[in-house]
Amino acid sequence: EIGVAGLKVLTIHARKLCHLKELSLRASLSGATALLPLLSQMKYLRVLNLRGCRIGDVDYTDDDGIEAYGVGALVPALQVMTQLKELNLYGNSLGDEGARALAPALGMMTQLQTLNLDHNEIGVEGAAALAPALEKMTKLEKLYLYDNEIGADGAAALAPALGNMTQLQSLMLQRSVIGDEGAAALAPALGMMTQLQKLDLQRNQIGDEGAVALAPALGKMTQLQELYLDGNKIGAQGATALAPALGNMTQLQELYLDGNNIGDKGAVALAPALGNMTQLQILALLQNQIGDEGATVLAPALRMMTQLQELYLGGNNIGAQGAVALAPALRMMTQLQELYLDGNNIGAQGAVALAPALRMMTQLQEL
Repeated sequence: EIGVAGLKVLTIHARKLCHLKELSLRASLSGATALLPLLSQMKYLRVLNLRGCRIGDVDYTDDDGIEAYGVGALVPALQVMTQLKELNLYGNSLGDEGARALAPALGMMTQLQTLNLDHNEIGVEGAAALAPALEKMTKLEKLYLYDNEIGADGAAALAPALGNMTQLQSLMLQRSVIGDEGAAALAPALGMMTQLQKLDLQRNQIGDEGAVALAPALGKMTQLQELYLDGNKIGAQGATALAPALGNMTQLQELYLDGNNIGDKGAVALAPALGNMTQLQILALLQNQIGDEGATVLAPALRMMTQLQELYLGGNNIGAQGAVALAPALRMMTQLQELYLDGNNIGAQGAVALAPALRMMTQLQEL
């Protein structure tokens, strides 16, 4: 932690650093005050990492009695960084006021490719304030907004801007409390992101209604490689709605649906789509109330996944019958490195059926 004193030393040599392209001060100081003299001279900066620098949204006095100012104090410096490609403000407790203060500077960063605002206590008002700035970032490739509190209304405010981001490849909105209403508001924008490669909507209280709203948009994402829908409230109805969309994702490598409640009916609906995912490397279906019927129907689809490296089926209701059905499919997974079947009801009969398949898994590292 270089602190204010260390930053002053850097500032003294700022003229020598004026052509610096990358600067990381991650968790190395507290507050924005001392940053301004240094950053205001770095108009050629391409990468700026201020993760965990406790910039905040308001003025305060730190433990040493030094007055510190919120993110608003940085705005004049940030406004000259029009060539910035990557900005990381993760974990700075910006809040709505900080987001509002930051927005004008962000609106000038039209060359930005990566923006990280994760874990910043940004709510509905902050999301609404950021939206016009984000709409100008047509070259943005990665947007991190997870672990905020934007809610359904915040998602609705962001949607038009997101729809403008035709170059976006990664969108991280997990733990943002958007719910079904927010998912429905985002759906039209997501439908325009046909180039998206990673979409994270985990732990957002999305249920069947939200899954139904998202399905048509997801069906257009044929380039998607990673999809996170785990920790939501998606049941059989939602899984059934998602199935045709997932069937189009032939490039998908990682699919996370664990911690929902799709049950046997949902597994039956998903099975044909999963059978199309021959490039899948990770499939997570933990804690989904899948029983023997679901496992039996999933087995033929799993046989097609010869590239699978991680399979998570723990915490379901799979018994001996389901294990017997899964065994031939597992024999085909010679690339599997991690297999989780814990928390089921497989029993001795199921274990005996699985044993020959396990012998074939020469790459297995975790069971």
